[in-house]
Amino acid sequence: MAFYLGRRSADDLILFSSSSVPTKRSHGHLFTSVIGPFKSRVAAGWFARYGRNDLRVHSAEEIEQLARADPRMQQAIVEEKMTKEELAAARECSALDSIEYSPDPLPTLQAVWQIQTKEEQNAQLV
Repeated sequence: MAFYLGRRSADDLILFSSSSVPTKRSHGHLFTSVIGPFKSRVAAGWFARYGRNDLRVHSAEEIEQLARADPRMQQAIVEEKMTKEELAAARECSALDSIEYSPDPLPTLQAVWQIQTKEEQNAQLV
């Protein structure tokens, strides 16, 4: 299955896969244009992040080679080899780690309003 990038606006690219070549009829209601096909999710992700303005890019094969050689894509390469269950578990652990070890804890929200009982309302009137 090939991977594509669907463009919704100038800087909004959505990665998707399709068993058939996307057409205006099949995907026009979702995207203004489609870029691809890419050989892998890694290549499509690299192109979306780093390759759109890269003058070395001329073919899907070159994109694949550049993506796999780029150390910034190491995490995507590892994730590509995981099963869906392994990937879900890894992302859950990562999310928990980021919450647990966050240097800036989430701010504590304070109630802006609260519901008062009739007794509390009457006490304020007296």
